[in-house]
Amino acid sequence: MTSGETSPWGPGPSSGPGPAYPAPYGSPWPPGPAGPASYQPVPSWGPAPGVTDEQLRQLPPPVPSLPLAAGGEQRPAVVGLAVTLAVTAAMLWVCGLSLFLLVAAAGTRALGPSGDDGVIFHLLDEAVLRMGDGLWLPLYGFPVASVVTAFCLLARRPWTRIAHTAVGVVALAWAAWWLRESWLTWFVVAVYVGTAVGVLWVPSANRWYGRRDRRARAEGFRLEG
Repeated sequence: MTSGETSPWGPGPSSGPGPAYPAPYGSPWPPGPAGPASYQPVPSWGPAPGVTDEQLRQLPPPVPSLPLAAGGEQRPAVVGLAVTLAVTAAMLWVCGLSLFLLVAAAGTRALGPSGDDGVIFHLLDEAVLRMGDGLWLPLYGFPVASVVTAFCLLARRPWTRIAHTAVGVVALAWAAWWLRESWLTWFVVAVYVGTAVGVLWVPSANRWYGRRDRRARAEGFRLEG
C-alpha cells in the first residue's frame, strides 16, 4: 500500500464521465448526486381536527335503552318468573321420569323375580306396568301442557294466564288423588305450583294484561265503525 498502487477494494478508475473521487479510500464518501429537478418531498399531513369540548357539551345526554315487550311497554318481571318456574320444573320432571323409566326397564331385565333381588324387581316391574296402563299420560301430559301455556304467556293475551292457571289447578287436583297417601309431598308440590301461578295475578301483571285487552277491544271497535 505504500507504493502508490490502488487498493483492490477501493473504487477503481472512472471509465466514463462522472464525478471523481478526490478523497482516498479511508476518508468519508462524498454525497451522491442530487435527484431529478421534478422531485418534490411528500407533504406532511397535519393531525385531523378533533372534537372540541364545547361541541361535546352540546351533545344530548344518552337515552338508556330498555327491553320493551310487544306494544312498547316493559313486561313485568313476574311474568318472566312464572315462565321460568313452569318450564324449569316441567323439564326437570320429564327428564327425571324418563331416566327412572329407563333404569326400571333395565332393572327388570337384569334382576330376577326371586332371591335377594326379588323385592327390587317387583317394585320396578310394578312401576313399569303402571306406566304402561296409562299413568304416563298425566305424568307427561301436565308438564308438557304447562310448558306450552307458559310460553304462550309471553304473547300478552288475557286468555293465556287463565289457561296456564287452569292447567296448574287441574294438575294439583289430580296430584291430590295420586298422592293421597303422602300429603306432605302434595303440599310441597302445591306450594311450588301455587307460587308459579299466583305471580300472574299480582297488580303489575293485571295492569299489563289489562292494557292489552283494552287496546284490542278499542281496535275492534274502530274496525267495526
